Amino acid sequence: MTDKVNFGLEKVSKVKKPKLVSSIFSSVSNKYDLMNDAMSFGLHRIWKEKMVAVCKPKSFNKILDVATGSGDIALKLLRKKKNLSVTCLDENKDMLSICKNRLIDNGFVKDINFIKSSIEDISLDSNSIDIATIAFGFRNFTNHKKALENIYDALKPGGKLVIMEFTTPKDKIMGKIFETYTNKIIPKLGEFIAKDYDSYKYLAESIKTYYSPDQVLKMFEENKYINNKFIFLPGNIVTIHVGYKN
Repeated sequence: MTDKVNFGLEKVSKVKKPKLVSSIFSSVSNKYDLMNDAMSFGLHRIWKEKMVAVCKPKSFNKILDVATGSGDIALKLLRKKKNLSVTCLDENKDMLSICKNRLIDNGFVKDINFIKSSIEDISLDSNSIDIATIAFGFRNFTNHKKALENIYDALKPGGKLVIMEFTTPKDKIMGKIFETYTNKIIPKLGEFIAKDYDSYKYLAESIKTYYSPDQVLKMFEENKYINNKFIFLPGNIVTIHVGYKN
């Protein structure tokens, strides 16, 4: 088995990738939300509202937000339904700190946990989570199979995993526009707004080398998830995947 994985367009060792990805997010953390607005023209907010609607949280649900980043999904879920218990998981201390401050600033302090770890390297309580979410983080993982296994183990029977990620449109014209935008414009925006061309060059490349929706669906099936499906959002540049624990 090869010990090389994608890091943008490069091939790096499985040991090296987590450190490289973490350094990227440390570099962009102070401009992360601003860049999300700039890169997506604010559309990421609408996409995330759709993701939360797909999650359909119920009161007293226990939720695991994987690769929580700045905590925007966790915050939207907490605003959607009262009495949620939310665990925010991220391997980057800078992003996790932003997430923690954001939730506290919005008055959410009860039943909120913050864990610094990758999902691949953590052992969570089995059958303890109702919903697991990953927004634009799955493509940055090193061991996708291990991540799906750990989430599956943590989910309660009937529990749900919801992943939202970028997708290269199949339509040739849209695909060309999307490719040009991600490869040419996003790094330039990163340079102008965040003073960081290289980090956003990686983020653009990580979209290009990411799995197709059908490949992700197959991963779900191979890791015991059932009733799996994916939803294309308008424009076919973002996909939401849903799977359940049997």
